[in-house]
Amino acid sequence: MRAAVLDGHSAWWAVASPLFALSVGPYLLFLKRLNDAESATGEMRRAFATLLLFVLVSIPAEAYTKSAYGEVLSNIDALHFLIQSAISLTNLRILLAFRDVNTEREDETSTRVDAGRPGKVVEAFAGVGLLATALLLSLDARLLVVPDGSPAALATSVEALRSWADDFESATSAFIGLPSPPARALSVPTWGVHIFSLVEWLLAMGLVWNYADAERGNHRGWRTLTWGMLPLHASGICACTQHFFGNAATLDWLVAAQGAFTMMGNIGMCVAAGELSNDEASTTMSTTSSSREVDAGKLAVEGAVIVDEAESSWWDFDVENFGTKLWAEDDDGVFITKVALLSLAVASGVRGMSLSLSPAFDPTDGAWREYTNVVAFTMVALPLTLNVEKWKNRERVVLARNALSAVYASVVEETGARANEELTKRTERATVAREDNY
Repeated sequence: MRAAVLDGHSAWWAVASPLFALSVGPYLLFLKRLNDAESATGEMRRAFATLLLFVLVSIPAEAYTKSAYGEVLSNIDALHFLIQSAISLTNLRILLAFRDVNTEREDETSTRVDAGRPGKVVEAFAGVGLLATALLLSLDARLLVVPDGSPAALATSVEALRSWADDFESATSAFIGLPSPPARALSVPTWGVHIFSLVEWLLAMGLVWNYADAERGNHRGWRTLTWGMLPLHASGICACTQHFFGNAATLDWLVAAQGAFTMMGNIGMCVAAGELSNDEASTTMSTTSSSREVDAGKLAVEGAVIVDEAESSWWDFDVENFGTKLWAEDDDGVFITKVALLSLAVASGVRGMSLSLSPAFDPTDGAWREYTNVVAFTMVALPLTLNVEKWKNRERVVLARNALSAVYASVVEETGARANEELTKRTERATVAREDNY
């Protein structure tokens, strides 16, 4: 029974598996509540729902990989790339759904709105992903077996391609002074799609936060959604950290952490969508205020944004600035291409660092093997802490801005009331004077 439950993995996998499975429940409720939120567009609803396709694909893929090859899916690079690409495409669709709204694009020409399709950019990147998957499949002798009766030219071509890839890998590693990659090392494309997914999610979080400032729907609920998305980013970092150390068995606790963060994120997003759907049942926030209060509030907001929206530079820490400031004017295709190339460059560096440090962290005889868990924990905790602090600062800016808006509106209202009172008194005195003249 124990062997069946653990399925060859450590006890951490027995903890992680139910967390991943049960986290689908809060996500389904999140989708239902998001569908009830009036400020959510149709493309936003469809984009978040696309994630269910990843769930439907990944579960049977993991089971098939285990039964057919005796390996977990993350140890077979081509299949790993395919599954991670599904996550990346989902993140891309979510990102573009909020980007189109924030940039106030014309929806009449968008196939995403008219036909429910994900759009040309997502479809183009899906095609690139399929081509890359086919190439990676052809390089793995376990996945692509040339039948005995096939033409000799086909077998020769496949073998030549694999030999060239091995020689190129060895030559490149030797040129930059890296050790030869172990069998379970992720390829550059697979690392690239992992980093791309993390960057996409951060960009989406920034655009969701900006959407809260748009004059539609409940502001607090969309900011709460950003906080709900934060643990899911930490979940992705857990996966990348484990891959960085070659999926070492001593780091199986990262799988359980990944499941816990996924559960926390889905619950947080569900709560946020609940705020949106409940508060928008009576969307009278702007109609219950006088035009003077609204104008004063806008002036106060503009005054606060001067501090928050300072001119950005390439040295800014926030990754979100690429989507909300630095590349905000680019069209979708150019913007995503820039993000993809940047992610690929970062992924190459991460892979190189992983390979260079792999001898030191080797679980058998590495000089630093005793510190593997400490370093892995730091790699997860540090970006999570920085992210939390970043969004706390943004939350403080919003609270200060709202307080300024309220004070400014109150002052303008009081000043206006006094002016009206004085005008009334002057009118009354003028009326009395005219009556006395008669």
